[in-house]
Amino acid sequence: MWSREYRETRQVLHSPPYRKNIFGMPVEFKTEFLVVGAGPAGASCAWGIASRGGRVVIADRSRFPRPKLCGGALSDYGVGLLTGKGMLLSRELDDLTVALHGSLSCFDGSTLLGTWNDARPAMRLVDRTSFDSFLLRRAVEAGAVPLTGAEFLGLERGAAVFADGARVVFDRMLGADGAASTVRRRVYGRPGGGRLGLCLGTFVPLAPAVLERFTPLGLQVRFGLLPYGYGWVFPRSDDLCIGVGSFGKNVPPVDVRKAMEALLAALELNPRSPLRGALIPLPETRVLPGRGRVLLGGEAAGLCDRVSGEGISHALESGFLAAEALMAGNDAWHADSRCVSQVKKSGFFRHLLYHPVLRPLAMKKLRESDLYHRVYWGIVAGRLDYRALLQPSRAARTSAT
Repeated sequence: MWSREYRETRQVLHSPPYRKNIFGMPVEFKTEFLVVGAGPAGASCAWGIASRGGRVVIADRSRFPRPKLCGGALSDYGVGLLTGKGMLLSRELDDLTVALHGSLSCFDGSTLLGTWNDARPAMRLVDRTSFDSFLLRRAVEAGAVPLTGAEFLGLERGAAVFADGARVVFDRMLGADGAASTVRRRVYGRPGGGRLGLCLGTFVPLAPAVLERFTPLGLQVRFGLLPYGYGWVFPRSDDLCIGVGSFGKNVPPVDVRKAMEALLAALELNPRSPLRGALIPLPETRVLPGRGRVLLGGEAAGLCDRVSGEGISHALESGFLAAEALMAGNDAWHADSRCVSQVKKSGFFRHLLYHPVLRPLAMKKLRESDLYHRVYWGIVAGRLDYRALLQPSRAARTSAT
């Protein structure tokens, strides 16, 4: 039985912005701004526009709440964006948090390199199904008009065309529809030669006594399971979020599945829930914030960290920046933005962790000292730049303050 909050959320988010004619066909709808994709990038953009009085429609092919494969690690930087902009209150964010972790355990395959128990600030884990729905609901409450269950097909004579026959005429637009973005393909062509990386994951409910076996290790990051990839094991309030992914351009899906099965076997788990897949941009995918009338945000713009896979804070930042650019009539939002800078740097520094020649040295550093755990945590938390890997001692002191 669905909870009252779930039913209310569905009711709030499923009011179409258009009416149907006597034949039951959708009629054309006009708006100033259109956002395609209602994840963190799209929701933050729509909220930013609506909260300033702009008329905006936010469309998504899914109906919310919808399942989403993601570790759900919300960095300290992402928290600052949400509360600093005023989209969420601190207590609301606390309610959306399913776990707080101050420990990090790094593995080389199945070998534990070390556990660092002094990680600050603690990393929040959010459930993306609830988190994304709440962000979208907040955008709707600010005045954004939702169009869920509507698959974007392309542009035709100044209007966005959807699979159900709806046409939305707009002045300016943000494409925030994920790594396999239809908006990006239709307007700018296929990113990175059309290739995308793959993640597989699942959620395994566990009894409290069994979950206690994993909790002391905190957030587990398991290197070496895949070329240019890793696995993760994140304890939440009553389950484990487990997954693997790779940024390697020549890693076939069957190898990703084998790595996932090997990780589950090493954890002595046999989940009943099916594995879920998600696509991620590869390092070859150019970061493209868009230009002119159609901007891009989140993974549609190629904003996914090439080391950690982190994308929530990048999506939020790009969404807020895109809202400002769209309303101001600017051709782009990316000037001096942290998210673009960090993603580009991660494309270079990933070799320090994943290159076959350099990876053994990185694993040795992680095994011998907490220093590199601290720097890695600082980067993921959004407090350190990737250049901190070149001066870890100095960066660790900076992060501690």
